[in-house]
Amino acid sequence: MTRAILVAAAAAAVIGWAPTAPAGASGTHRHVGARGGVQAFLLSSSPDSLTDLRAHAGEISVVYPTYYECTLSGAGVAGADAPSIDSLAHADGIPVVPRFNCQEGAVVHRLLAEPGPRAQLLARLTALARRPAYAGLCLDLENDGPADREALSSFVSELGQKLHGLHRRLAVVVDGVTHEGPGAPNSFYDDRALSEAADTVFAMAWGTHWEGSSPGAISTLSFVTGVVAFLRTLPERSRFVVGAPMYGLDWTGAAAGGQPLSLQSTKPASAYQYNRVVALARSVGAHAVRDPLSGELSFSYTGAGGAPHQVWYMDATAIADVLGIARDAGFQVGLWRLGSEDQSLWSSPVVR
Repeated sequence: MTRAILVAAAAAAVIGWAPTAPAGASGTHRHVGARGGVQAFLLSSSPDSLTDLRAHAGEISVVYPTYYECTLSGAGVAGADAPSIDSLAHADGIPVVPRFNCQEGAVVHRLLAEPGPRAQLLARLTALARRPAYAGLCLDLENDGPADREALSSFVSELGQKLHGLHRRLAVVVDGVTHEGPGAPNSFYDDRALSEAADTVFAMAWGTHWEGSSPGAISTLSFVTGVVAFLRTLPERSRFVVGAPMYGLDWTGAAAGGQPLSLQSTKPASAYQYNRVVALARSVGAHAVRDPLSGELSFSYTGAGGAPHQVWYMDATAIADVLGIARDAGFQVGLWRLGSEDQSLWSSPVVR
């Protein structure tokens, strides 16, 4: 056994995630492991994430802490890990797969399409993956367009090969879609190609409405069902994780006379954790109503200066509905993000 393999094996004993052969070496799937439960993202900058991880470690199979962000300087990566998170996860045998997050489409484009920044990013991420505390890396690149579809797929393929050579895993985050090809809502991601190169593809099964849209359900159940149906058509479907959101959105509008808020009349919504939404509803005396198409709760209120607001949010029932659809179809499930979500979720069988 070479020194590199010995080091990888020692790290695996600590993180609870055994080394695997590179993609295609044995023709077998590269599963997450024997642990049940849910995969979960957390924000290392938010103390409630660490508290939540500590409270529910037994139900979490993989944790994706947001340690790193994109930049066009410093080899494309900024940020640092959090030893407190790593130590807690390792004590409970939870693999730590740090998230590299880039939400700026123009920056994503340069990192993927320009040879210099691309090579620097690839080298930097590979170097980070060598850290003994890590079971791999999670790549979360968003808001780029279809012109970089092949560039993303080839980058994931290159990074996957390098990480597998280090006996590390690669996870990739994608938008959940009900179909690909002409007319698809986001053709930046080639789910088939990405699932062939990565060990895990985390499909965000939400976004029916978002911060920049008109108000409405964050994740309708028909959309989730469509995402799951599409993923079942792909050959590497065992590598997909269907993710549910655990937050709420508060839209401020300019509509009057009790009319519903429209995209033209609203400002970008503010995203709140569940606890803050509940406190908000209590403070304004609002009564939340459950939407039958999404299972989500919503309410309206009048804010400062008489501005109308409309709020939609995920409680334990709504989250469990999404996870249940995925579980019934045989998929692994995940959550965005650990923090101040509806804590009654953790008594549901869908998270075990």
